[in-house]
Amino acid sequence: MRTDRVASAILSTIRTGVEYQLDDIKKKPFNGANIQFVEKKFLETIGESGAYGLSELFFHNDETNSMILYEGQKHYRKYIATGRYLTLLGEISLKRGIYQKNKVSHSICPLEQKLKFINDYVSFAAAEYICYSLASMTLGEFIKHCQKWTLMKPSEGTARRVLDYVGHFLETSDFLATAQSEEEISQEAVTLAISMDATSILIKQEGWRHATAATVSTYDVKGNRLNTIYIGRMPEKGKTRVKTLLEKEARAMMAKQEFKYIVCIADGAREIWHYFRRKYPNVIHVVDFFHVCEHISKLSELFFKNPVEAQNWYKKYRNILKEDPKGASKLLRAVRYRRSLAKKNTEIDAEIKYLQHNRTGMNYYDLREKNLPIGSGVVEAACKNLIGARMKKSGMRWTINGGQTILTLRSLILSNRWEKFWSYFIQRHFSNVQT
Repeated sequence: MRTDRVASAILSTIRTGVEYQLDDIKKKPFNGANIQFVEKKFLETIGESGAYGLSELFFHNDETNSMILYEGQKHYRKYIATGRYLTLLGEISLKRGIYQKNKVSHSICPLEQKLKFINDYVSFAAAEYICYSLASMTLGEFIKHCQKWTLMKPSEGTARRVLDYVGHFLETSDFLATAQSEEEISQEAVTLAISMDATSILIKQEGWRHATAATVSTYDVKGNRLNTIYIGRMPEKGKTRVKTLLEKEARAMMAKQEFKYIVCIADGAREIWHYFRRKYPNVIHVVDFFHVCEHISKLSELFFKNPVEAQNWYKKYRNILKEDPKGASKLLRAVRYRRSLAKKNTEIDAEIKYLQHNRTGMNYYDLREKNLPIGSGVVEAACKNLIGARMKKSGMRWTINGGQTILTLRSLILSNRWEKFWSYFIQRHFSNVQT
């Protein structure tokens, strides 16, 4: 990389800009109100000098020979054309050489062949900023944010094209397999917890459908959560893709470490438990304690007309369920007794059926003795933080592909895989473009 005169160009631009700013501000009194303008102006000056430095760097690394070899064939310099590139320091433009092998052949730009920017326009730093920001912001929020606070001012179309490009890469690359093979499991981890839940989002032309969140977490001997891998998938028939990804994450961890306990944990959703019992029949199954308590509370209201009696009964059996070695059995006996005193009621029958169906996953005393999780709070939080916080903003409606890109980006951030992913993306991008 040739860096001739780049440093002097940057320093000269900074010096000129700062001197101009100082001449302007010395006329104003020194106070906090005026300093805020100084901060912004200094930042703009540094950005402008950096953009000028990049322009010089590009210029000095462009081809200047009258003839070059490209793909084994001679190409001749035909003309000079202005190119524009979006960088983190703003959009820069410069004149660069255009080459052809004959008058009717396709033109090539050696500078762009070297840069390999996304769509020959967006730098990787700018693209990363776009993707990371859009994982949290709507497109409109992001554009306003850039207009106010950043040196680059991307258009909505540019941001969409970058997101589409990265989204396609996410769905077709083998990054997750690479990440799984390289990640280490803490030696303190003794428990592996696998969980899944769903939440509704609005799909264009389809209405409300269930997106799925899944998590794979490790815990130490005291029950402290050490790490969590997050998976978010758009609505799909049978949750096929999310199950595949969940199994791969769990399998990769189990291949590296022998866990003392493996736990599947979820609320009472039958579809999820049918999958867990079929796929992981020999692990510990845990029905979320807090969901079970909601059903106990509902039963107490159905059994007792007096709110005080209902609350007392609920608290009593909630504590028994959690702290008694035979809590589930005692709860079910008490429920059946109360049922025998009540008139026929389909709501009561439905609640009792729920408890009976999930009985084997309600051994909370034993779970707490082993410092194992009794709640599905991690995956429920994923439904809110991974999916809801971005996908359920006011007025949000999604396509499957567009929504999946956002969910996968958010999953990478929450799973602490972003830096590794972006390095992998750049490496593979250069390889693909070269090919």
